[in-house]
Amino acid sequence: MVFRSNPGFVFHDSRGFEAGSVDEFNKMKDFVAERARTTFLKKRVHAIWYCIPMDQIHRAILTAEEKFFDECETENVPVVVVFTKCDALRVLAVAALTAEDKKLPEQERLAKVQELEESMVKNSTIWERLQKRKNPPKVYAEVKDMQKCNEGCRTVLEKTAAGLDDESLEMLFVTTQSANIMLCVKYAVDRTLVPFIAGKLSPVGRFDQKEQESLMRRMGIWFPHVNV
Repeated sequence: MVFRSNPGFVFHDSRGFEAGSVDEFNKMKDFVAERARTTFLKKRVHAIWYCIPMDQIHRAILTAEEKFFDECETENVPVVVVFTKCDALRVLAVAALTAEDKKLPEQERLAKVQELEESMVKNSTIWERLQKRKNPPKVYAEVKDMQKCNEGCRTVLEKTAAGLDDESLEMLFVTTQSANIMLCVKYAVDRTLVPFIAGKLSPVGRFDQKEQESLMRRMGIWFPHVNV
């Protein structure tokens, strides 16, 4: 799938194989293996999002999930587990509030509920067991309020960028996010501005013109979609 608004960001959506279809699983496995090894950048798979619903947080790992993280060649392709339907944890989080928590002001109480939700995901048996597979996922992202347009996209994109090991690949991914300018700003600062300043002994105000121009060019690489 390619969206007109962002043609540089290409999605491949696999057909469901959770029901145990050997044929569908093998097609997906062969696709991942081929695209993970190819030297053609345009054909390569750079990251995988594996979606797992959290409306049954205490369930066992499915056979399809075990096979994916044991048999698929994902050593060179970071896998991000996307926990969907995290709203279902809200009921459990509210029920876990102590008597003292319930007396807190509304904003503090809501923050406590969110903290409990995140703790439930982090400490869930699903994530713990996935980490023990042959090719475990790199990071995870939580998605809530999926009925709202674009809700959760920022979290998934940020987690994906954080899961990339190669800086060039990280830059490639971030620079395709024309609709998420703050992600581009974050990486321009963290990966270019901060190291640049850290490598200088003189204050920023004393950089000569060539150094300033060099810095601007290097930071501009993170914003290829912005015309100046």
